Amino acid sequence: IKVLNQLVEVGRLGRKTGAGFRQFVGPKAKPAADPAFEPILEECRLAQREIPEEEIRDRLFLAMLLEAIRLLEEEVVVSPAHVDMGMILGTGFPTFRGGLLRWCDTEGAGNIIKRSEKLMPLGQRFEVPDSLHQMAKTGEKYYPIPDDVVESLREK
Repeated sequence: IKVLNQLVEVGRLGRKTGAGFRQFVGPKAKPAADPAFEPILEECRLAQREIPEEEIRDRLFLAMLLEAIRLLEEEVVVSPAHVDMGMILGTGFPTFRGGLLRWCDTEGAGNIIKRSEKLMPLGQRFEVPDSLHQMAKTGEKYYPIPDDVVESLREK
C-alpha cells in the first residue's frame, strides 16, 4: 500500500498520466519497464529478515482466530462449536486441538492478546476484539469446564 500511496503522491496514476508501475509511451503502446519506478519501489521496500516459525504460525492462526471471534461478536454464527466444527471439517484444522476457539481456551485469552498485539503493525486483521479483552479480564472461556468435572479431577 505504501508503494501505491507513493505513486499517487508523485502523480504516477497509470495510463492516464503515462506512468505508474510501468511507462506508457503512447495511447496504444504496450507498457514498458520504467527505470524511474525503481527508486520509488526501493524506498518502500521492507528490510528482509528471517521470520521465526512461531511468528509464521501466529500470523496464520491468530488472523483466523480473531476473525472467528468477530463472527461470534457479530452473531454471524451462534456458538463456538459451529466455528470449530467448520474449521475442522472445512479446513482440516487438527481435530485433537478441538478447533480455533478451543485452541484459544488452551492458549489463554491473555496470551492470545499479547501475541496479537505484536502483530498489529501488520494490519487491522490482528486487532483484538473487545470480547477477547473481556474474557482475559474475567477468565471466561469458550468452553467452560463444569464445576463438578473440576471437582472430580481434583479428587483424583
